[in-house]
This record gives sequence, C-alpha cells and structure tokens, in this order.
Amino acid sequence: AQRQKAALDAKYRQHGVEVLPNYAPQTPDIPPCDYCGKNWSGNQSCGRCKMVFYCGRECQIGDWKHGHKEECPEMKETSELAAKEVVSMMKDPELPPWGRVNEQLKRLDIEGPYRLAVQKYDLNGAIYQLMIDDSEETLNRNCKGIHLSYVSWIMSTLFRGGRREGKDHGSGGFSHLDPSRCRSYLKSSDDAFEVWWKASLVTVGIFLDPRIFRHDEKRYPAMRMARDVASGWKSVFIDPKISKAIFLKKTNNGERKKNIQRVEKMLTELGKTINIFWNAPNDLDTDHYVEAHMVQVGGMVHLRCQEYGIKLKSNTVELLGLNGRHQAMFLRVVVPFAKAKIVKGGILTNAENESMFKEVECDELRQTFFSDRGSNNSATRI
Repeated sequence: AQRQKAALDAKYRQHGVEVLPNYAPQTPDIPPCDYCGKNWSGNQSCGRCKMVFYCGRECQIGDWKHGHKEECPEMKETSELAAKEVVSMMKDPELPPWGRVNEQLKRLDIEGPYRLAVQKYDLNGAIYQLMIDDSEETLNRNCKGIHLSYVSWIMSTLFRGGRREGKDHGSGGFSHLDPSRCRSYLKSSDDAFEVWWKASLVTVGIFLDPRIFRHDEKRYPAMRMARDVASGWKSVFIDPKISKAIFLKKTNNGERKKNIQRVEKMLTELGKTINIFWNAPNDLDTDHYVEAHMVQVGGMVHLRCQEYGIKLKSNTVELLGLNGRHQAMFLRVVVPFAKAKIVKGGILTNAENESMFKEVECDELRQTFFSDRGSNNSATRI
C-alpha cells in the first residue's frame, strides 16, 4: 500500500500537484476524537464522565478549557437523556417526517451518548426502520412537497466522520464516514446493508421521476439529497473497514456464497440505477454530477472485489451493463480514479483530479462519455 501511495504521489508531482499528507491511517476501529475530530483517534475517555473520547492529553486539556469542565459533572445524565430522547423521536411513527430526523440528531455527535443510544435504546434498530420507510415512502413524501430523505440525514449526521471539525478546529466540511458507527449498524442485523443500499438507490433516483423533475421546487431539493447520498457511498467504499464489513461479512464457507450473491445483487441494482440516468433528459442531472458519483461507486466495488478475491459469476462490467466505448471509459478512466481515491484514503483535490486525467490520456473517451445519453442503442451507453 505504501508503494502504491508513493507511486501516486510521484504522478501528482510530475504534473506540479502539491501532495497533501491526508492519507487515511490504518488503525484500530475506534471513534474520532470528540475535540479535534480526527478520525480513528479517540482511544481514551474522560476519566470522570466516561462520555467523551480524545486522541491524547492535549485535546483532553483543550476540551476541558473550552467547556467540558462545566459539562462534565452532568455529562452522564445529559448523555443518557440525549440517547433516550433522540432514539424515541426516531422511532415515533406518529411524528411527521421532520419530527423524526432533524438537528436533534446532533445531540449524538460525541461518542458517549451515541454508545448509550446503541446499547440501551436500540439506535441501530431505529436507523434500520427509517431506512425501510425511505425505500417505501421517499418518493411519495417528496411528491407531496416534504423534501426529506431519512438515509440522507443518517449518513450526513449520525454516520458522518469529522463531526467535531469546524466548531473551533477546522473547516467544518467532511469527506468521510465514521467506520465504527457504520460497522456497528452493518452488524446489527443480517440484512442491514441491503436495507441501507435499497433506501440509498431510491433516494438517488427520485429527482428523475416526472412527478419531481417537472417542478423545480421539488427537483432541486431531491437533487441535493441524491448528491449527498451518492457521494456518501464513495466514502463507504473508500474506507477499508466499512468495505470489509460489507464484502466479507462472514468468513466460513457457508457464508461465502452469500457474500458473492450480495455483491452481484449490489452491482445489478447499481447498473439499473445508472441506466435510469442514461435514459433521462440531458439537463436533469446538472453536469452529470450524481451519475458520475454512482459510476465511481461501481469502480470502487470493482476494485474491492479484486482486493478481497470475490469471484463473481459474471464480471463487474457485465453486471453493471456496460458496453462499447463506455465500458472502455469505465476500465480506463473510472477504475483508475477509483483506485486513486482508495489508495489515498479520501476524495481527490481538483488538482489531483486534473493530474489523473492527464495520466489516463483518454480525452477522446472523456469527451464522448455522455454523448449518447438518451439513445435507443443500449450498446452505446455507459
């Protein structure tokens, strides 16, 4: 892995790109620091309340000075209350959709309340039920003008990495998910992944439904949700720990067949979703933004299958339904870009993206990648 990173850095430098030291560390599956937000670093908790986690003494002292000193005596009580109330809110079918997912979810930002919510109040079960509801009701909900997706909220709040970044310590943006939280959910039931995946694909595609795209006041919020969810799935497959929880759910012989079937179904469903974009009017997905995210997800799944030795009955491009020049584009452009993100452990900068385009040397394919959208000839679509 280090040799791959060094080779990638050399390519960036060749094109005058500054190499940033932001590769994801391969460390034990532990929560982020509740003060600085650094991922995989919260390996020690406050000795008094046991509710907040830090990467070291410096952050612990910093948090103590920035408010935890006053919070600590009641932290256990307030964490218990937050866990109970937030999960109760999420589980209450009598509440309107905005009453079940809202800014209250941020009460579980720090690790202590989140752990209590999982261990005592079945937070993962609440997440599971909301995702099932999304699969069945997201389109109808948005047609009625309720611009909300539960899976989008869950991925961008509860599962979000770097939740503390930006408060006093950073930009506030995020480009990764919290592996410990995602893995906890994925292990909570046999079909947890399938439910998450189905809800996501439904959310990604709703803005292409005529009942949505004919009305700008419905289309643009639906596009934002689709963009956030599609981008989130790139972060899922960039992270090795979350990927392993999906691809290598079990290791015994009886479960390997189920792993293969899970991946084959994932790719087939992803291909159908991408096909919806190919047949949609050109101007609906601005700059093909959501479509590009989903194709990148396909590239990452392709690479993870190779990495984990997942032997599919059909190859990845066939399961995705790729043909002609678009198959060539997938293998010569999408897959190298996906590999660069996985090797780096994060999203590429604009300069790194430009460097990669120079490296793959296929401007002609890039220019014609979307030229046949809407064509009746399926062999010419991506």
